[in-house]
Amino acid sequence: MFNRLLAVSGIAGAVFTATVVGLAPQASARPFPEGVSCSGTSCRNDTDDTYLIEAWQHCRIIGTASETETPFNVVVRPHESVEVEGVKCPPHVITEHSSLGDDFPSRTSQLPTEPTRIGYSEAVIYDPNAPKVRTGSAG
Repeated sequence: MFNRLLAVSGIAGAVFTATVVGLAPQASARPFPEGVSCSGTSCRNDTDDTYLIEAWQHCRIIGTASETETPFNVVVRPHESVEVEGVKCPPHVITEHSSLGDDFPSRTSQLPTEPTRIGYSEAVIYDPNAPKVRTGSAG
């Protein structure tokens, strides 16, 4: 009898939990503020602020389904629409290490790539006076 009561209580609890979770609002990431949007190869800013938009050029290795991504940024001024050109797809570099040991050189191959699409991930208010992030490279 106790096991049957325990089983019924467990089922009722699961139904209650599923009902409550089903009614709860779903959290959604909103990387773009209201008034800023990007789609395909264009971005639009209907606000009074300038935005920096983080974008990704997707590139397919020619002859395969493999893709790489190259990050870039787009600046969109207030009440402006811009056509986004993306960036040039770099070749995909493959380094083959010799199985004969360290005395034999590695071979490097470059596979050509082609653009497939542009993805957009985030829009933030652009501050040209913000400190620049150091990359560690000279120049």
